[in-house]
Amino acid sequence: MKNNKPIYVVLGTRAQTIKMAPVMRELEAQKMPFTLLYTQQHKVTITDLLENFDIKTKPISIIERKDEAKTIKLFAGWLVQILLITLNPFSAKKIFTEGKGLILTHGDTATTSWSAFYGRLHGQKVMHIESGLRSFNLMNPFPEEIQRLISFRFSNYYVAPNEWALNNLKKYKGEKINSQANTMYESLTYIIKKKNPEILSKLTKKFKLPNKYALVSIHRYENIFKEERFKEIMGLLEKISKDINLVFVLHPTTEKQLEKTGYGKKLSQNQNIQLVPRQDFQNFAYITDLAEFVITDGGSNQEELSYIGKPTILFREYTERTEGLEENVVLSKFDHDLIFDFVKNYKDYQRKPLNLKVTPSKLIVEFVKRST
Repeated sequence: MKNNKPIYVVLGTRAQTIKMAPVMRELEAQKMPFTLLYTQQHKVTITDLLENFDIKTKPISIIERKDEAKTIKLFAGWLVQILLITLNPFSAKKIFTEGKGLILTHGDTATTSWSAFYGRLHGQKVMHIESGLRSFNLMNPFPEEIQRLISFRFSNYYVAPNEWALNNLKKYKGEKINSQANTMYESLTYIIKKKNPEILSKLTKKFKLPNKYALVSIHRYENIFKEERFKEIMGLLEKISKDINLVFVLHPTTEKQLEKTGYGKKLSQNQNIQLVPRQDFQNFAYITDLAEFVITDGGSNQEELSYIGKPTILFREYTERTEGLEENVVLSKFDHDLIFDFVKNYKDYQRKPLNLKVTPSKLIVEFVKRST
């Protein structure tokens, strides 16, 4: 099917790539060509991710970087490169090579807000996917809440994952739809259905995964770079490890901070804590599926885990997502009594995996058709 207008999918992070994978796969299935633009906010090869999801379209890098923006300094360097592109009046012709059309941007990253602003600046229409999520606290999560508001402001079309998010968009002009669920549901179920016993066996041997363990994934700015909170989390993990083995999957930002503070050495000497480098989505899904429960501060993790019913404790004060709350997900607000009660009684939070009948990616692509 030939589009009336060109479609540009703009990605910058692993999470965006994972969540947009079902949409890109559906576009390809319906023979709707698109240009895949990559800002390299996360300096990782997204080729492997695209292959995991059987996506054929090749990414085009907007900028080239040696390092991932995993520290404040490196992020500032990435931001300077993006700003230079924004200030260059001739850059748009090199980026939007097919002319004026529709940008599909996703979530709450710096890439999201930049692509919405930059696209509108150069006459593109913008569709914001996973729109309407709010914490209603500008500083928590920071800077994601601010980036969402910027994205809302410069979008023409909005795809909300549920009715609550849709209601949060009432004051913004433009056409809106409720996709009935987050595309992460499709991403996760797609990968789990492809589960490879051989890969699972290799992971278990390579990282010496215990027979029984809890998975840890901590990476948010407010948890990593605020010294007192970081120390508190490290102390909590050490105490929890006395009750159950922990497999701590390290985001590059977290790994850097562990090295800087000396906690990396301390945790590595704890025989009940296994430190594992960041994994691709497929491996992470497998390791998660085997865990008894999960300790995380990630909003995307919250969504994923609600879909498979995995007991989850959120190391956050607030969450902009409703998935799993009062079911399998507990928002800790760093209440130590609540945290240790969860660890003791985590099996009470186990739920059956969701079996959704809707297909968000199909609804989104139909919306794209109407918008181009």
